[in-house]
Amino acid sequence: MAPGKTAPRLLQDLFTYDPRHEERAGRNLLTSAPPQHDTKAPAVPAVPYRNCRHNLLVKQEQSLGLGPDGEIGRESAYRIASYCSKCRWHVDVLVQHQSGTAKIKSCGKGNQEYALHHFLYHGEDGSNGSDRLEAQLRPRTYTFRCSAPECSVEVRISMKPPRFSEQDVDTLTNQAQLRRRLEVAKRIAGERADTVMARRVDGPDYLNTYLQDSLNPTKGKARIPLLNKKFLKTFGRDCDSILKRLGFENRQEEDDDGTLVEVWYLPKPEEPATTGATLRETIEDARYELNSIILDIPQSERVNCRHQPFDSSPARPYLEKALACADYAKAQGRETRNTNHEEDHPYYASLGAVGDFDDALILFAFSRQSALDIENKSYYFECLQDLAAGRKSEVLGMQVAMLASKGVTTKREAERAYQYFGIDPAHAGVISDDHIIGSFRSRLSDISLIQAEEARKQLRVLGDVRDSDRIRAEASGSIETYEQAMAWFELEHDAADDFVQTMYSLKTQDNPAELETAQKALRVIADHRQSERLRNYLKFGTISEPEMDLGDAYAAFNVADRSVALDPAVLESVLSTYDIGSSERERMERACGLIQQDQSQRFGNQPSNSTMPVMRRNNYPLETWPVGLRNIGNTCYLNSVLQFLFTIKPLRELILNCEYRMQDISPEALKDKKVGRIAVTAERVVTAQKFVRELRSLFERMITASTDTVQPAIDIASLALCKSDNPEESVQSPQADATKGTDLGTIDGAAVYGPMLPPSAEQFTSADVPVGSLINVDETNPTDSDMKDGDAEPITPADSVMDDDTAARDHDSTKQSKPNDSDMPAPPTRPPPVPPRADPKPAIKPAVPSSTKIGRIEESARQQDAAEVMANIFDLIRCAITGDSILREGEQGDAIKDLFFGEVTTVMEKPGGTEKAHEFRDHFLVATGRRDRSLYATLDEDFGLSEIEGGGGSRYDYVERPAPIQIINVKRLQFEKGEAIYDRSHVGLEKVMYLDRYLAQTPTLSEDQLLELRKTQWAKQKQLRELEAKRTKLQTTGLEGMNLPECLEASSDYINNLITERSEEQGHDAAALISLPTPPPELSDALQNSAVDLATELSGIDAQISSLESEIDNVFHDCNSVPYRLHAIFTHRGDVKGGHYWIYIYDFQSNEWRSYNDESVEKVVDEGEVLNKEDKIRPKVSAGVVYVRADLAEQYTQAVCRQPERSDHQETNLDIEMKDFLVDSDDEMPALEPVDMTNIPVIEGVEKASCLVAMMRVGEKRNSSGMEPPPKRKKDVE
Repeated sequence: MAPGKTAPRLLQDLFTYDPRHEERAGRNLLTSAPPQHDTKAPAVPAVPYRNCRHNLLVKQEQSLGLGPDGEIGRESAYRIASYCSKCRWHVDVLVQHQSGTAKIKSCGKGNQEYALHHFLYHGEDGSNGSDRLEAQLRPRTYTFRCSAPECSVEVRISMKPPRFSEQDVDTLTNQAQLRRRLEVAKRIAGERADTVMARRVDGPDYLNTYLQDSLNPTKGKARIPLLNKKFLKTFGRDCDSILKRLGFENRQEEDDDGTLVEVWYLPKPEEPATTGATLRETIEDARYELNSIILDIPQSERVNCRHQPFDSSPARPYLEKALACADYAKAQGRETRNTNHEEDHPYYASLGAVGDFDDALILFAFSRQSALDIENKSYYFECLQDLAAGRKSEVLGMQVAMLASKGVTTKREAERAYQYFGIDPAHAGVISDDHIIGSFRSRLSDISLIQAEEARKQLRVLGDVRDSDRIRAEASGSIETYEQAMAWFELEHDAADDFVQTMYSLKTQDNPAELETAQKALRVIADHRQSERLRNYLKFGTISEPEMDLGDAYAAFNVADRSVALDPAVLESVLSTYDIGSSERERMERACGLIQQDQSQRFGNQPSNSTMPVMRRNNYPLETWPVGLRNIGNTCYLNSVLQFLFTIKPLRELILNCEYRMQDISPEALKDKKVGRIAVTAERVVTAQKFVRELRSLFERMITASTDTVQPAIDIASLALCKSDNPEESVQSPQADATKGTDLGTIDGAAVYGPMLPPSAEQFTSADVPVGSLINVDETNPTDSDMKDGDAEPITPADSVMDDDTAARDHDSTKQSKPNDSDMPAPPTRPPPVPPRADPKPAIKPAVPSSTKIGRIEESARQQDAAEVMANIFDLIRCAITGDSILREGEQGDAIKDLFFGEVTTVMEKPGGTEKAHEFRDHFLVATGRRDRSLYATLDEDFGLSEIEGGGGSRYDYVERPAPIQIINVKRLQFEKGEAIYDRSHVGLEKVMYLDRYLAQTPTLSEDQLLELRKTQWAKQKQLRELEAKRTKLQTTGLEGMNLPECLEASSDYINNLITERSEEQGHDAAALISLPTPPPELSDALQNSAVDLATELSGIDAQISSLESEIDNVFHDCNSVPYRLHAIFTHRGDVKGGHYWIYIYDFQSNEWRSYNDESVEKVVDEGEVLNKEDKIRPKVSAGVVYVRADLAEQYTQAVCRQPERSDHQETNLDIEMKDFLVDSDDEMPALEPVDMTNIPVIEGVEKASCLVAMMRVGEKRNSSGMEPPPKRKKDVE
């Protein structure tokens, strides 16, 4: 709601409100809130000096509820009609109870809670005038209602302009006009005309007499002939319009001698009982105004007037009584400033109070304003605080202290809090709570504990100012609700459990002091979701239950004697009684699997149906939908690459028929073979051919699999991710590079994006760790599922179980691998990733290379960037196959070269002449410049004109021969001041991109024509760079979140405050200030003016930049002869410490997008999900995009290529149990069930009755025919 004002304040504003000057003042003093007082700004008068300080006098005839003696009666409604003797405006104040409400308890003296009315403005009656003058002089009625809940008083203030305009008064009293009127009278009446000119007072005096006679009609006085001497010389014909407005009638009549004469008849007003806008009221108003006009004429000119001016009673006492504020408690020694030109301090008006209020009424006004205008409560508290100091009031001072202890803040404190978080206080109304909380969280990770406490203090201030429980809760750090817990983890409400665990790990690793808070947040989420996985994580430190051993498995089925043979059918019968998807069912399935393996080794038993029903991941027919690829450890990017390569039809056919294209490894055949301008060795060819064959096997399974997902072979990952020709070689240990930070390598000398390196060892060292000790990165570094990010797409369970654990786990797995147990499948060697059990600090032990192939793959993946993975795969395929031709510099020409490589020419213009260099590129590498841009803008910068290092000239690039399939990678990792920064800027993608502007020539434009267009663009780009540099100079200061104009403004405010404080303190301690320099007063103004000028300049630069960017985009507007269609988008969500990749691929045959997220392949319903910027805390970003030449798009791509085989149970079992992973005990993987764990509800299980044990026991001779499985039970209920 809006602020209000107490009854005395309303009256004081009424006595100073002048409708004539409202437009010039810029606000309505009566109805609008006063401007908030700013001690730093120049003083502004509360009342414009032009305004009339009204002297309101009562109009007794028109008032209602006044007694004969002028006292206020006991009526339910009062009308005090008045007029101002100065400006002659008429003011009627009607005080009544609102219609339709029953009076309960009126405010005023005797009401302890509401000692005064507190009025709120509720609107205006009447319409605005059609022009400026008419709008100023229009009648108006304002309605105010008391804000007290039990008071129904309503006040209607009506204001009407004078009946006589200034022109009318001039017509009646101007001596020059009176002189002309006399001359006209002589011409009309001849000798009958009066010879003496009328006096200035005669017109108002005679007219007053006529109007009095009309109100008290007397026979013989109603008719005035025009030729009446006094009438003719005083009014003549000039005053006809005035007379007619007042109700006079003009007629032509026959005189006694038969001649026609012109006469005037007096008005005929209604009876006094008539109410409303009547002629009587008009005449009465006119008489009051004429009385004031006569009084304005000097006494010497008023001699012998017919009617002596009468005195009216002042209206103020009646108004005070009607508004119940005649005898309110006043502060001793203070006067109400109402009609003179002295003003109260602006803080009184802001509180809706007046200066003579006693302390109790000041507090009353503050409480009403604060309750009704919560948004400005901090300003009202500032008013109260300063008034308490100015009045030297102990009562107010004590109340201020109490409110401050409860968290109430002043406007100045609120502004400082907004500025602390880099927010302009002027924009506070449009800034959301989420933005403020996000600013607070973004600072916490970069500041000390002391600074964090200060940040929380400032956040608490904003929480109180905005009355936001969310902000208060964030400031206090308390976590009570599900929303607060998810917000603390910086996650969306629907984020999967895996990401909750990931953020828990990140939070506790980065700040171990927050362990208790993190545990509470995780507990709240687990309870809200009823998630056993998160409860297990809290209890055991793993998203799933601790690894089950054989004893636990038998105990789960209540079998005490392992030497007894069990019927496999009964095992599965018991298992079937558990609801699919429940956490208990998952636990029992693991137990059943262990028992089956043990029984098989002991007794040779085979399960009657070892294959569980395959759970489909979608409802699409297998032959119409691509398969997903399971993640085998930090391979989400590799999976995206493999899915993309599979959709390229020529490449897929090449791989499937690779045996016909395999390279001969004889020295003669390899003599001239070069890939990447490097000679290829036989060892490299062997490795490459192994990769291609594995890739062929994967592609075949992707085509023929009877399931929704397939598992890439470990060798595919190891060969694609490991740079060595021998994938068995261990990658470099993290220990060796512990001092190198998190560098990801470079491409063309620039830092690149991709799967991130693990944090360096120094990041985990602490005061209690000896220098030189390193932390086991394998134990602390998450896989690609530990994405430290709350917005990532759901990650499959495979992502969640691919990391090393403690040495105890390694010891257990080693113990189970003894020769005597070689036939027993060992439990998984890689338990789930992080977190720490009770202490989030990672264990301190020397970092050692992983001993397993999966571990080596993960370590290699962490040390590779995305572009290198793609380039490595291309190199492997090219090394494995024979070439089709020999290109420049002996480079092998082949299908990969034809499909993905374009030829780029670099033109270098040096002082010695122009040089050209040619290069084959399989991708373009672009950067966003840390701001949202279109893909064209990033490519324009990459191919644009730039200076050669060392000032040796300029260079630019163009594409001599474009690749049919063009890959464009985006640099996401940037380095500033030695720190890695993740660039989340959005790259705007077009579904169709035209490469014309980057080509040497096109079908429609020659090389020279394109060069001219480029030069035009370069000129504009140069202007743009200059403007951006200028803007950066104005925006960059030593203070975070403040540009140069804001710094100058803050400096001006500081100097102004310093001067004010010096002047206030000079009288108290003059000696102490003598040695301190006082800045000159003009310095503050100079800084303020400079700040305004620079802010204007900065705004102008922004407008110029926007205009230039638009012009640059339009340079090549008509160049659209070489179209490329968008085919794939490699997408990443994360930060410098980790992230998750998935890919969007467009199916040109079906005209639809699909999202390939490891195992999940989903249809994209809304294309905006793919192309639009995501509004999340950590939005997904495009890490790479792929365009295909438009005329080849459908020929070269085929997203769906499926011929699923209907395999029997044994084949399905082999696929589900992934037996190919058990060939080498060193590479054992946990069995992955093709079940979507993210969408299955978690239900608490119920203990099975021990009587089920009897059903499973059998003797030497099985008697299964007599055993029936128990009936399927109903769903467990907690």
